Amino acid sequence: MKGYSLMKHIPGGPGASLAPDKQAKVGLKADTFTLDTPMMSTKLAQGESKSLTIGIKRGKDTDEDVTLKFNDLPKGVTIDPMNPVIKHGDMDAKVMLIASDDAALGDFTAKVLGHPAKGLDSFSDLKLTVDKK
Repeated sequence: MKGYSLMKHIPGGPGASLAPDKQAKVGLKADTFTLDTPMMSTKLAQGESKSLTIGIKRGKDTDEDVTLKFNDLPKGVTIDPMNPVIKHGDMDAKVMLIASDDAALGDFTAKVLGHPAKGLDSFSDLKLTVDKK
């Protein structure tokens, strides 16, 4: 027959859904985690300090301590504590961003690296804006 396809019809288009056994699997693999940093840029003025929360989403079998390290911070911006730890069972760690009186001005993207006791590291971007005081 002309125009007839032997291909199996696969539903699609707006509102289409798949059978439960065919649905995409979303989530974290075992022994992995992701870090959750603020989506919007954290604004900080020279000479100002601001509290910041770094969250964690853990995959199956990932329940150890994760040490955080901050790379590529702008000149004059520091973190306290320097290497915070998200303890096993905790969902986040709180840190203090501290900008010196002469901190570099502008928009920056720092890297937050999470290092578990075992397994692979994970990182997330941390957007910062430093304004004149």
